[in-house]
Amino acid sequence: MHSFTSKKSWSVGLVAAMSSLSMACAAQEPESAKVAEALGAQGVSSEALWGLTCPTGGSMFAPGEVSLPERSEYRLTFSADGNTAYYHVDSAEAPFQAIYETHKVNGHFTPGQMVSFSGTYLDTDPFLSPDGQSLFFSSTRPITGTQERPDSDLWVVHKLADGSWGEPQHLGPNINSDRMELYVSADRAGNLYYASGTFDSDFNIYRAERRGPGYAPAQKLPIAINSDDFWEYNSHISADGRVLIFASLNRPEGHGLGDLYASLNLGGGRWTKAINLGPKVNTEKDEFHPSLSVDGRRLYFVRQTWNPFVPSDFYELDTYCLLFQ
Repeated sequence: MHSFTSKKSWSVGLVAAMSSLSMACAAQEPESAKVAEALGAQGVSSEALWGLTCPTGGSMFAPGEVSLPERSEYRLTFSADGNTAYYHVDSAEAPFQAIYETHKVNGHFTPGQMVSFSGTYLDTDPFLSPDGQSLFFSSTRPITGTQERPDSDLWVVHKLADGSWGEPQHLGPNINSDRMELYVSADRAGNLYYASGTFDSDFNIYRAERRGPGYAPAQKLPIAINSDDFWEYNSHISADGRVLIFASLNRPEGHGLGDLYASLNLGGGRWTKAINLGPKVNTEKDEFHPSLSVDGRRLYFVRQTWNPFVPSDFYELDTYCLLFQ
């Protein structure tokens, strides 16, 4: 469908960093710089930018270990130390969609192993809570009985004392509906962000506030994020709740089929108007499934080619790179 934007890589050295920072006073900084600052780059020193490598479109994550050429991987999520990751894999054979776990050992990721609760129904979009104690996901598993659901709902498993995962728990009617609920994430306070909709209509992003052991009824996020004309989906909230990154299709300012966007939480239910993350992330291909490291320093996402079909892989970028476009 799209030709791939040629890769260019560059490093920001001390002189370039100082020049870029001083020029910000005379020229308007890129919109994405505010996102980088909210993720921890505000006031960063020129020394911290020394040797920063920012390949256009990001770099493939863990090629040959997690990103494999013969399969499609989706939604990557990490423990706070970056040494454990979860993702889901699509397959032409059973299990058709299942969640896998991998560990970083001596600088390399181990072959993914299917998690204990996955493999029977269609399980997708894993998200590990910032404290590492809960794993959220989407699934077609039934609430009762054995009949698979026609839509996906949101579920969670909690870590047991022995380090294994408990039984999946349905997140209930304040979260789930007769639509598709997909791609959940949570901030440190436990507030959930996710997409709800149907493939025959559209998708929008919702927020459900954590209240006691459960959640308040989900509220659709405002027009600064959701639109009447385009899909908004694959939302990921930063651990501190300040930055929401999401995917949207076919917006006029986009670089390809799907692009990644960001909005900043102003408090009181107010958000900044979503901005395109620009060519450091988005290409003529389809970018979606964003996630952030718990510290906000790394952005991970999926890139897909549909025509001709090429299995998807994970890409990554240092969020300091959003200071520059």
